[in-house]
Amino acid sequence: MVLAAAASAEKGSEHPLAEAIVEGARERGIEVEDAESFENVPGHGVRATTSRGEVLVGNRKLLEDEGIDPSPAEETMERLEREGKTAMLVAVDGALAGVVADADTVKESAKNAVSDLRERGKEVMLITGDNDRTARAVAEQVGIDPENVRAEVLPEDKADAVESIQDEGRKAMMVGDGVNDAPALAAAYVGAAIGSGTDVAIEAADVTLMRDDPADVLKAIRVSEGTLAKIKQNLFWALGYNTAMIPLASLGLLQPVLAAAAMAFSSVSVLANSLLFRKYTPDHDYRLFGFLR
Repeated sequence: MVLAAAASAEKGSEHPLAEAIVEGARERGIEVEDAESFENVPGHGVRATTSRGEVLVGNRKLLEDEGIDPSPAEETMERLEREGKTAMLVAVDGALAGVVADADTVKESAKNAVSDLRERGKEVMLITGDNDRTARAVAEQVGIDPENVRAEVLPEDKADAVESIQDEGRKAMMVGDGVNDAPALAAAYVGAAIGSGTDVAIEAADVTLMRDDPADVLKAIRVSEGTLAKIKQNLFWALGYNTAMIPLASLGLLQPVLAAAAMAFSSVSVLANSLLFRKYTPDHDYRLFGFLR
């Protein structure tokens, strides 16, 4: 059975697509066994030894490298990819066995998140190891321009893709959740890992989003901008007091008691202004005092 063989081979992988295959098999009452040996082929798929034989699960390149002709499944692969699904070939003992497909469900908030980011003047790109047909189908659903889609990018090349963007003088924020995203997260000006992602991605990133909601990317940007604005406000108050009081003190026009009171009020005002930031929710851009729209 194709799904049983694929699930047994993928059980040792932490990739979200692999987890979906294993979960799909279990939901259908299929017992998923532990593979005798497992090898991850970065950017292409997996190779495992199971009770059903030597199993390969991955893309066309993986099978071709093993001397297996994937063309009999080409029509099925293309149909699934046009539907926005990630289709993977399954081979057992050197023979093509069939095709399994995962559908990345596009979250309802993804399209709004992309739209909001573009309204802020941010350019949104999609960098993925999936084939070009699937990547463009997903990009169309969420509103990413076709020219900003980079598909079939190997894990080691994702970091290069991010660096090429930054070489143009731009600052890239990379959002990812998988092991394959870790190098790109580390290379980006700001790396943001999805909280439900792998430990490797979280460790490599600068920021960890606690949920797997795309809208949180925009919220993280708003919190960052609000924090910077609050710092500038506090610097304004602190420098303002010093600028006003120091000349008066130098001329002998400021009594020590009044100077001490003014200094204390300066610290209290900065602290109070900072505490007001607790009232701010990143559902909207930060405004003065944190709670005015």
